Amino acid sequence: MKLATAILTSAPRTVETRYGSKTVIDAVRTDNNETITLWRTANDSYCQKLGKNSRVSVAIDSKNKPSLIEDEAIATDNLPTSPISVKPVYNHKIEQNSEKTSDCEHFFLSPNRKREIAAYIATMKDLYGYCLQQADSLGVIGEDRRAIATTLYLSAQKKFSL
Repeated sequence: MKLATAILTSAPRTVETRYGSKTVIDAVRTDNNETITLWRTANDSYCQKLGKNSRVSVAIDSKNKPSLIEDEAIATDNLPTSPISVKPVYNHKIEQNSEKTSDCEHFFLSPNRKREIAAYIATMKDLYGYCLQQADSLGVIGEDRRAIATTLYLSAQKKFSL
């Protein structure tokens, strides 16, 4: 299985087939400029958030069949595809606080809070390790392995509010 990125060439549309209503997504893969078609169930809530020029993640199986990978961050990404010129802003005035406090005081954490953070990080480390094992089971290596594991990790975090 291979992970790829694609850009929609038009907004998803609903069509009638002999199997019922389906949502069709036409896109172009960014790695090889191949035109692909993605089929989803009709009125798919994820697809309704997508529009022309939306960037999506796609899994390509061993038979070269593409499947859409749902990622809410991508679906709500309304960044323009062309560069934006930004005018720099200068002459910022930084006001000095006469009652200067130590920078360390802003970052004080109680021992209980530190333990809570450490436990959360350990749990997330274990989750990512498990996601890497699942990516390994697909037989992918290198950057594809990392990308699939990261996608699984982020999806699990979002789905289970971790």
